[in-house]
Amino acid sequence: MPSPGPSVRLVVDADGFGASAQRDCGVIATHRSGIVTSTSVLGNAADPVSVKQALAAVPGLGVGVLLSLVDGPPVAPVDTVPSLLGPDGKFPPRARDVVFRWAKAALKPDEVEQELDAQVSRLRDVGLTIDHLCSKDGLGFLPVVAQAQEKIARRHAIPGLRVAVEKPTLSWAADPRRAVETAAMASMAWFSRRDMGARRHGPESWGFFESGRLDEVRVLEILGRLGHGSHEILCHPDLDGDLLAAPRNSEAFALTSARVRAVLNDRQIELCRWADLF
Repeated sequence: MPSPGPSVRLVVDADGFGASAQRDCGVIATHRSGIVTSTSVLGNAADPVSVKQALAAVPGLGVGVLLSLVDGPPVAPVDTVPSLLGPDGKFPPRARDVVFRWAKAALKPDEVEQELDAQVSRLRDVGLTIDHLCSKDGLGFLPVVAQAQEKIARRHAIPGLRVAVEKPTLSWAADPRRAVETAAMASMAWFSRRDMGARRHGPESWGFFESGRLDEVRVLEILGRLGHGSHEILCHPDLDGDLLAAPRNSEAFALTSARVRAVLNDRQIELCRWADLF
């Protein structure tokens, strides 16, 4: 009989492909030389055709959509999603601005769904195969956004949704402000999951607290905490130049670290893509 597979499965997902040349370079380099298995393409990326061409060079990389309601223009026609936009016809610059609008019941659910569907449809139209949805700055945990995401996932037969935030650790004490923000996301995620179907049981996601500051020590700590089941580590590996010149405190260094790879092997943690979880 074949031996049973590993009891711990891990997606390492680099968010924001298409946001900048540095992010695209970092994602591809840390996939080819490190542990990144998946990326989430920015939903309102400026040039989806170029995104598709770049990802064609790394066919083993899983692909999702990082749905955005922050920063930049919408994909849907401006006059169809006015509750999401500022006077300049663009999304608000900060996530907190979207949260305030939601708190005032100013975000119209049908407009949220229309915009997010437009982002997914545009990327599918250029030929990307999408295996998960998530949202920029954790806004997918707002109930109005979470409900729209689930409808879109069902409509497009996308199996994965990012639905769970990591539990608190002692490291949170070092940055109380960020700890409060992460705890707030976790609370909204719990509230939103109550009304979900099977997708409420997605992998536990780690890396919200670091948000671009994931170093080798923290990656090793996360790997040591992973229990049985499916997990995801979020990362943002910007890279400007040669991977060998990446600073030791950078995400690019952590994601290509020999120490990290050794722990993965010792613990028999299986690296996979979102599509492999379903």
